[in-house]
Amino acid sequence: MMRENKVNINNLSTGDIVSIKIDKKDFNGEFIREEDDLIIIKLKSGYDIAIPKDTIETISIIEKKKEEKEIKREESVIEKPDITIITTGGTISSKIDYKTGGVSPSVESDYYFRISPDLNKQGSIAIKNLMSKLSENMMPSDWVKIADEAYSSIKKGSKGVIVTSGTDTMHFASSALSFLLNPLSIPIVFTGSQRSTDRGSTDASTNLLLSAITAKNFEGGESVICMHANLNDEYNFILRGNKARKMHTERRDAFRPINTLPLAKVYTDGKIEEINEDIIKRAENTIFNKKLDENVKMLYSYPSMGGDIIDYYVDKGVHGLVIAATGFGNLPLEDKSIIKALKKAEESRIPVVITSQTVYGSTNRFVYSTLREISKFDNIIYVGDMTTETAFVKLMFSLGSSSDMESIKETMNKNLAGEIGKRSGIDEFLI
Repeated sequence: MMRENKVNINNLSTGDIVSIKIDKKDFNGEFIREEDDLIIIKLKSGYDIAIPKDTIETISIIEKKKEEKEIKREESVIEKPDITIITTGGTISSKIDYKTGGVSPSVESDYYFRISPDLNKQGSIAIKNLMSKLSENMMPSDWVKIADEAYSSIKKGSKGVIVTSGTDTMHFASSALSFLLNPLSIPIVFTGSQRSTDRGSTDASTNLLLSAITAKNFEGGESVICMHANLNDEYNFILRGNKARKMHTERRDAFRPINTLPLAKVYTDGKIEEINEDIIKRAENTIFNKKLDENVKMLYSYPSMGGDIIDYYVDKGVHGLVIAATGFGNLPLEDKSIIKALKKAEESRIPVVITSQTVYGSTNRFVYSTLREISKFDNIIYVGDMTTETAFVKLMFSLGSSSDMESIKETMNKNLAGEIGKRSGIDEFLI
């Protein structure tokens, strides 16, 4: 049975500073809410804790929350905003579910302004709640929806667009928009957080603020990712969206540039320091290329792979394949069933794109004689230092524009949005 409280819980308001005594220990913090049989408070450290009601000896109010006029930002309508934030879900829009210990995408968009109050200093900001999905559940059709909404925002006069999303597949989405919206007249900035917004170690506040500075002041006309450069909050990297990758499950600085330098650093004082000389400048107008062919699959090359997995997708009527091969783009071709399966794909007019699973470096079909054998096939396309994820998205884009093999090969080998590097720099590895 719950112990009698000094202050009735019903008298508490969100934001009250309270002291809760449990077994002669005091826990002081900001009252967040009551949730079933739990009382949730935010400690001074910034972390939230959930306290079972039946363990509480007393609750006392240290300081009542000062009443402030609440400004609701949900679906805020501004005729010509400086910045539009498109929310799509993910950890940055999530909070802890104290029943399960996990997080769920359930934070209201107005919460962004509470956790990152300096957002208001970046100009007028409109918010569009487009969807609420964890990024692992994002589909290519969702990327098109995001591009459509971003294009609409540009047409309405936004000087920059921020897309908040989950981080697991953010680099797929940022790659997609680099092709769907090309050229770009403004920066489109993808950001998220590795820690939910109600954790003291959350990176959401810094990422939101620095993304807003990037959206407003970055001179590039690119789809970019703005996330922590290191474990501190001093600055973020601005990364080309189709040459970046999530390289750690939980670190705040999980996103790294691949086969290129960061485009720039953006600091909390508003400064943007350009690093990469190949920043794509803003175009006069944005063009929306609307189509993606979703019938593309990705394979990972491995010892004992065999040709049957390729045959499976060919027989299923796939429109394109991406194979993350080893090293320079090697496949275990002593197994002749693989060569036979690739030949079958060629006869079915199915493009097969070869990338390297090493992540860094470039494919090269001329290094080993075995590669020369399959490179003669009309449907085999080596794509240099393009990341596997970007190649996957770009093949969807290419097939959305044409089913002609020569046209697809031309598009895949053409540098549309900085996705193919001219050369490998010695300072581009493990940044």
